[in-house]
Amino acid sequence: MSETPSVPDAQSEQTPDEHESGRFAAVNRTLDRLPHPVRVVGVALFGGVLVLAGLAMLVLPGPGIVVILAGLAVLASEFVWARRILDRTKAAAKAGLDKGKAAVKRKS
Repeated sequence: MSETPSVPDAQSEQTPDEHESGRFAAVNRTLDRLPHPVRVVGVALFGGVLVLAGLAMLVLPGPGIVVILAGLAVLASEFVWARRILDRTKAAAKAGLDKGKAAVKRKS
């Protein structure tokens, strides 16, 4: 009985820098293949539409704040100003959550 050498799969041949982990790895790989101007315009349009839809949902039925944050997350993939706004928003949300937890603890 001769054993055949195992053939490594495509993922094991990738270097750590090439291997992307996370939920949106396939989307990121597809976006990286696009020319930079096309990617920037696409991200700007999609993110902008999400932000505008979220703003409309603030007065209409729907999860407005969640959609605005999703739009900012999309925009933050290409624009530094959106990344700064998203980081500040995350910090403010964490501070508010911590403050709420402290208030609940005091009541108990």
